Amino acid sequence: MNPALGVQAGHHHTITVTRAEALRWWQAGYQAGRQAAEHEHQAQAHRDRLVASFRAQRAADQQARLDALLLETIAALAGLFSRPDHPGNHPA
Repeated sequence: MNPALGVQAGHHHTITVTRAEALRWWQAGYQAGRQAAEHEHQAQAHRDRLVASFRAQRAADQQARLDALLLETIAALAGLFSRPDHPGNHPA
């Protein structure tokens, strides 16, 4: 008899689980938990790689901006010191 039908008819049906069945259920639960933990570990590792990549890109962008600013400063200073009216540019 189907256990669901027995409950509907008002009969109580006891389900006995053998030790082997209980072990199979335990193993299935253990495997599901292990797989979930492995998935979580992989997801965390992926997130860590994305964060590291973002930080490296941000640092490279900041370095590029700093390099550009430094080149602009050098060009501005070179322009100031190469003007004809600069005291160091008069012939001796």
